[in-house]
Amino acid sequence: METQLKMTLRRRAFTLIELLVVIAIIAILIALLLPAVQQAREAARRSSCKNNFKQIGLALHNYHDTQRIFPPGYCRAGTDIYNNFIGWGTFILPYIDQANLYNQIQTKGGFDNKWYDSTYSTIGTVEAKTVLPAYICPSDPMGGTNSDLSGYGKSNYLTVGSKYPASTPQIAFGRNSDVRIRDLTDGVSNTMLGGERTTQGSNIGGIWIGATGASSGYKIHGAPQFLSESTTLRSTQINGTTELNYGFSSSHVGGA
Repeated sequence: METQLKMTLRRRAFTLIELLVVIAIIAILIALLLPAVQQAREAARRSSCKNNFKQIGLALHNYHDTQRIFPPGYCRAGTDIYNNFIGWGTFILPYIDQANLYNQIQTKGGFDNKWYDSTYSTIGTVEAKTVLPAYICPSDPMGGTNSDLSGYGKSNYLTVGSKYPASTPQIAFGRNSDVRIRDLTDGVSNTMLGGERTTQGSNIGGIWIGATGASSGYKIHGAPQFLSESTTLRSTQINGTTELNYGFSSSHVGGA
């Protein structure tokens, strides 16, 4: 009887081999579950990014309903209010629940002339560096400011622009553009107004407040105006090298 009791007590303990087997099984389960957890998190981030796009789209249309035009890509002309370089991301602030920020920019002279120039404006160190989650893709790991542009508030969402020279055909979100929905001859549902750009690696990220000078358009200066141009053998074709940094890109699995 005593021998059987001792054997029973001994059987209650794990051997080293059994313990290692259990640990191995747990490790395998974790390895199987981890990708699923990561996929679920990325799916949530992608959903949030899509919602940002939706809200920006609604804001652009609400702006159009109020002003009867889409906001310009950015303003530059002469030496007056139309030379302030303020961009569409600022013009739609009241339509994404950022009316207070819009008013602060206006009060501090951001619309007077060259928002980034301290001669006219005092917003360069505060308002322009505001991080707005509505303009940031949750999957982009590079933070909420653009380190290449003085730490201004970043935007992962860019609109489609035209060539830099003002003489080119006007499209929505070009320089000083005043395009209406009726001007989109292919229809709103068949026209791409914007896209996403990551700020990882050598990709050039955007800022929401606007342009930072005449050279801000150099990224697209001389770029193809039409698809037929973009497929020819030139340094700016779709399958080129450097210019890929200035197109749409994404941190999402599967692309933008």
